[in-house]
Amino acid sequence: MTARGDFPRPNAVARHLWWIALATGAAAFVFVWLGTPHGRPIGAAWELLAKLFAFACLCCAIAFFPWTSRRLYWLLYVPFIFFTGYLLPRVSYFYYGDVTRSQGDSFYTHLYLLLYPGIVLTVAAAYRLGGGTPGRCLKVALTGIVIVFSGFLDIMWQLVNPVQIPKTIEAPHIVIFTGHPISFGATIVFALAHLPILVAINLLPLDRWFGTHHEEATLAGDSQRT
Repeated sequence: MTARGDFPRPNAVARHLWWIALATGAAAFVFVWLGTPHGRPIGAAWELLAKLFAFACLCCAIAFFPWTSRRLYWLLYVPFIFFTGYLLPRVSYFYYGDVTRSQGDSFYTHLYLLLYPGIVLTVAAAYRLGGGTPGRCLKVALTGIVIVFSGFLDIMWQLVNPVQIPKTIEAPHIVIFTGHPISFGATIVFALAHLPILVAINLLPLDRWFGTHHEEATLAGDSQRT
């Protein structure tokens, strides 16, 4: 059992990987925030890749965070402060204050490019701090991001809102793959095609590759002794 009941740390590479990924992800986020348009359209493929790269780096920083302990639960207060101190007031302004919808692109950025990824990263961080292994932590984050890019959100937007289902769906993250808007039925097929991807991600032996699968077993043993 490790000192003060903390769970064992990943290997030496992982102990350095987390802060390298955090620094790289933070720098990439700053670049995306300052250097790319804040809007729904995807002007070029590299813009999407830059956003995904920043997100992937932050996922790795969380997954390989080396101090996995129940005593660090207070770190989860940080995203709560970010959500309530900036993101939610900003998003709610677009509904209550921006009645002319003159900042529609900024609304999209805050809702889909900050809020949803923030929720995914917070869930992954909670899982990791609670003793989850790095591999499974990455699976949680990857599953969350694949679901939002799968077209499921675009389908459900039409179904849960009082709108008429359009003939075509013009979601930029779909158009960048298909080359043109696709029908609502084709969007359903597009979404279903992501199911094998989700299954494959969750079957990958990431912890065995990383050499970190031992943490969960040790956590179970620590729980029995406390």
